[in-house]
Amino acid sequence: MKESDNFKEYITAFEARLDHVIINDISPELYCKKYLAHLLKHKKYYLSIYADVLQKVVRHGVQDKANIVLVDFGAGNGLLGLFGKFCGFKKVFVNDIDEKFVHAARRLAEQLEIKMDGYIPGDINAVKAHFKNEAPDAVAGTDVIEHIYSLEEFFACIQQMNQLMITVFTTASNPANFLKVNSLKKLQLKDELEGGTPDDDVLFGETALQPFIKIREAIIGKYSSGLNCVIVKELAKATRGKNELDIAGAVKEFSVSGKMPLPPTGTNTCNPISGSWTERILSLEEYTRIYNAFGFSIQFYNGFYNVYDGGIKKYLKKMLNAAIAIAGNTIAPYIVIVGYPINRQIKLRNDSIPTPK
Repeated sequence: MKESDNFKEYITAFEARLDHVIINDISPELYCKKYLAHLLKHKKYYLSIYADVLQKVVRHGVQDKANIVLVDFGAGNGLLGLFGKFCGFKKVFVNDIDEKFVHAARRLAEQLEIKMDGYIPGDINAVKAHFKNEAPDAVAGTDVIEHIYSLEEFFACIQQMNQLMITVFTTASNPANFLKVNSLKKLQLKDELEGGTPDDDVLFGETALQPFIKIREAIIGKYSSGLNCVIVKELAKATRGKNELDIAGAVKEFSVSGKMPLPPTGTNTCNPISGSWTERILSLEEYTRIYNAFGFSIQFYNGFYNVYDGGIKKYLKKMLNAAIAIAGNTIAPYIVIVGYPINRQIKLRNDSIPTPK
């Protein structure tokens, strides 16, 4: 491994730039500023995650970083992509479905004096449309894959852009971690039945959110005002996990055939307006099925706990990080999902970021 490909070695210099960021100049939007403040407060931990993600991009591909065109997908304020450009990737593009965050990423890049190669507002279809003459070599993102409404549509676009694409995603929706799954199920039920407010969590959005089931009831009434309230409630329960377009389709099918959609199992739920899942929990087997269906092999890696913040919990987290080597993903705080062409052998190079001790 070339010394220049050890992404962990870039962290200290990038931290020094982040120390001079003026958060209030990034965006007029409170949520963008609040999210960036959280990342900067724990910047050493997040940069360690980003270094690991970038290391896996290079490890699973066939090119060195200087020849890789990378998309930071669901980038938020764009820190992963900015760090990738700082580390020497050929080209890096920032993408987010929320245009306010794309603007914030641009302002952050200006403050850090890092020239990015493009900013793409929208979903994966917008990314695909952007690359007409040059396909990206890799797509990476943190805490985004669990929110994508249709992974089938997502990977169909990935395949159409580049059948040799490398994808690297982290997700805290680790299906093997029993405690994490229980916690996420409670959050899903809250979003589904109670809704939420910005006071619930530092990373919650700017406005309060109605219970998803109530939003679906309103959507069902919009597309079929003649249904009685009992049927509307039954349809609302049966369409959990569907966005407005698919709910409209279910209402139309019911009005024609009288057939109620098959109610979903589990607790997974999504915002019917945006289609964004609440920390969607998928099994490793389901991820594997989806990746394989579009011509990609898949490999899972274990994440690590934050040992960089002070306090007594740091020592417990150090012990947990050591235990991950034995217990694996059953105690990992998140997992890393890597996709690569199905017939490609992984380059066995000792370039993984070591788990912090």
